[in-house]
Amino acid sequence: MLRLRLALCPQMRNPFFGSTNWRFWLIALVLLSYLSVVQVTSARQESATGDEPIELAAGYSYLKTGDFRMNPEHPPLAKMFAALPLLRFHLFFPPDTTAWSKGDAYSFGMQFLTTNAKKEDALLFAARCSSIFLTFCLGLAILLWTRVNFSPSIALMALTLYAFDPTITAHGRYVKNDLAITLFSFLACIAWGAFLARPGSKRLLLAGLVLGLAMATKYSAQFLLPVFAMLFAIRYWQDRKSLSLPHGLLSLAAVVTIAGGVVFLLYALPAAVYEVKLGDVDTRILPALFDRSQSGAYARLAAGGLKIHPYFAGLITFFDHNTLGHYAYLLGSIGPQGWWYYFPIAFAVKTPVATLIFIAFAGWALLIKLRGSNLRSISFSWFVLAVPLAIFGAFALYSRIDIGIRHILPVWPFLFIVCAALVARAPLRQARWILLLLGTALVAESASIYPHYLAFFNILAGGPSHGPKILVDSNIDWGQDGKGLAAWVREHHVSKLCLDYWGNGAIYRLGISGPGLMEELARTPGVSPNCVAAISVNFLYGLSQDRGDFSWLRNVPPDARIGYSIYVYDLPNRSPPVQFPMPVAPGR
Repeated sequence: MLRLRLALCPQMRNPFFGSTNWRFWLIALVLLSYLSVVQVTSARQESATGDEPIELAAGYSYLKTGDFRMNPEHPPLAKMFAALPLLRFHLFFPPDTTAWSKGDAYSFGMQFLTTNAKKEDALLFAARCSSIFLTFCLGLAILLWTRVNFSPSIALMALTLYAFDPTITAHGRYVKNDLAITLFSFLACIAWGAFLARPGSKRLLLAGLVLGLAMATKYSAQFLLPVFAMLFAIRYWQDRKSLSLPHGLLSLAAVVTIAGGVVFLLYALPAAVYEVKLGDVDTRILPALFDRSQSGAYARLAAGGLKIHPYFAGLITFFDHNTLGHYAYLLGSIGPQGWWYYFPIAFAVKTPVATLIFIAFAGWALLIKLRGSNLRSISFSWFVLAVPLAIFGAFALYSRIDIGIRHILPVWPFLFIVCAALVARAPLRQARWILLLLGTALVAESASIYPHYLAFFNILAGGPSHGPKILVDSNIDWGQDGKGLAAWVREHHVSKLCLDYWGNGAIYRLGISGPGLMEELARTPGVSPNCVAAISVNFLYGLSQDRGDFSWLRNVPPDARIGYSIYVYDLPNRSPPVQFPMPVAPGR
């Protein structure tokens, strides 16, 4: 057993990942500091993304009213945490509006941002710093757990993959629950793994608390329930002496009960402060959860959901959304996509090439290690990584909500650690030089996209300029480049702008406005409009049809790209001129 343990957890010694304590912490500090700095500096350059006003206004409303009517399709924890810094701004918050009374989260979020437009930059940056803090915490958790369970060198390799991953950098700085669920899912799995390895009441309580935080962050955290059950089954299979079957089953029930208590307290405490009555937990919940018919799901969504406790109302909405599916864009096609959306396509084009090569080496090393291995004797730490990776991957293949790589972020920590641990044992000649080459390539590819991390596509996919032909939505265009467009318009002294901007930021405050291109063309059909057209790729590639059909413009090279998400066409000065379709009508 000791020999196998040493084989799986080597202490690599080289100039780049030394095991000396001070060197370890110096490298770790540099990596985490780099990640935080690029997140802070790039976050300041971007406008509000599509979901940020909605979720930020909802979180602020929870804290100020104890009412959870807004944005029920996501649990409240991440939104409340992001909104905490806003309490010091003394923002204008009128709950007596039509949007509030109807529970219209989109309109309410827009009103919230508009009425506080003068403070938009400050409040948005403060909220984003909350997310950046969670990103730092996740990096630190990866580092510490991997160091204890494997080795310092493996911990630094995993942290390097994390710190230079553009998807982590991008979504770890937005007011959204994707990074938060990644953090709490990882913490829940390692806490439950620690309890199974050495059962104790404190470890059981910690696992339940963190599981509750995950379930109060995003409904996709339900994948942790089969993960916990599978990890218990594996641990019982490995060692029946340390954890009996009755003890294990009772512990599993206890950890779920503790998690449920955490979830309900997060709703009950704000509601109690403001004396708000929450919905009931009644018998309608189970039939609605198990009714996966499209007719039933549509009827519930059309009715605005069930009037029950907000957590269960949101959970049912989440399942109904998945049952009906979500129209998405993939490789030029719009519709309900298949299992291949996340794996392999989105993952293959949104992951740095160096990381893909690293994963390939890890896969090769895994095949070598599995030959003749006694799985029952493998360190339980490997299963703590592999089981969540496998189960969440299966959930992603089953998912019918295919709207962005951010939805599979919870696999990142497990993937980075297991790949680092496998590559550390791969029989590679000149291993240190291979790692140096891959590390340099990773740093270069990640740094090259600064500050436009959301729009990252690797060089095999053609880079970000080719990205819209593969994926759109939050993979490249979330309305984040409004500030960049305003700067470009000022720099080029644009007198008339035709604007089709896909975003929810108060862009008028930046001094740019104008009619949509289709509206301008409809006024004088067949005549080239005397305006510079700025079109978000979500409109250009047909994800949102409310601005019209831009298919005739997609193959025209733009005169400029603003952060890769807004394409600019200087129509009056193009040579040869753009051929406009006839007849032209607005698509509203």
